[in-house]
Amino acid sequence: MSRHDYRNDAARVSIGWDAPLATFFLQVWTGDIDDEDAAPAIWLGGFYGEAPQPDPLIAVARRHIPDLPATLHRQLTVDRLGAPARPRRPGLIDP
Repeated sequence: MSRHDYRNDAARVSIGWDAPLATFFLQVWTGDIDDEDAAPAIWLGGFYGEAPQPDPLIAVARRHIPDLPATLHRQLTVDRLGAPARPRRPGLIDP
């Protein structure tokens, strides 16, 4: 799993690749961004195969942190290539 963390005065963002879930993920915290126990205001990519491409998640993240690195898409793609998606285990039930 990869995880890249970014923050500004108004938001904290974690974005990355989760190989066991075969999905990119995004978590966004707003409000008291220093509260480590707070639940994210936005959480995408929590289910198997939910976000197979990083671009939609990067677009949401940029709404909160506009100056994310221009190389983020490339880095997330490299993360996925370094840890390919794992096949879904039989018997798992979708929510």
